Amino acid sequence: VELVLQEQKDKDISILDMCTGSGCIVLSILKMCKEKYYMTDLQGIGADVSEEALKVARENSRRLEVPVTWIQSDLFAKIPEEEKYDVIVSNPPYIETAVIDTLQEEVRLHDPYIALDGKEDGLYFYRRIISEADKYLKPQGKLMFEIGCDQAEAVEELMKNAGYEQITVKKDLAGLDRVVIGKKNQEENHV
Repeated sequence: VELVLQEQKDKDISILDMCTGSGCIVLSILKMCKEKYYMTDLQGIGADVSEEALKVARENSRRLEVPVTWIQSDLFAKIPEEEKYDVIVSNPPYIETAVIDTLQEEVRLHDPYIALDGKEDGLYFYRRIISEADKYLKPQGKLMFEIGCDQAEAVEELMKNAGYEQITVKKDLAGLDRVVIGKKNQEENHV
């Protein structure tokens, strides 16, 4: 949230939060944009495959009085291609399947399995999102991921191979790699 605000605080924003879950990322960004930076032209979309998660997101949106469009979708499947965003953010499931049973109880027993499971190597959703995100970003738009602290190099490489530029890795307050940011190539990709 803080990094999106740093990157976009001087202009209004359209944002797509992929794998939104409870909606906490997109809701926090839009609330801060409005209340701290007095932005008025804001568009937020939150997408998740789980209708249960979206029920929580809708309630959070109502309570916080932050309008967001919520879409039940398997990643980009139901996101209109004609819509383009300044930023796509995602905190996708990134735990390797084999590791889930070893997680601390407060994570393993309270987070839905679907919100944790990044498949065999933990990179499944990064691959899928990176392979499609450029079609939904405005030229110079940014793709921003939360990552596991040992995934920066792999996610950075996936973004580089997909043509993203100015890829950076940001650390969290504990000094661990936590966010990877890439900018869409200036030229429209035609595949």
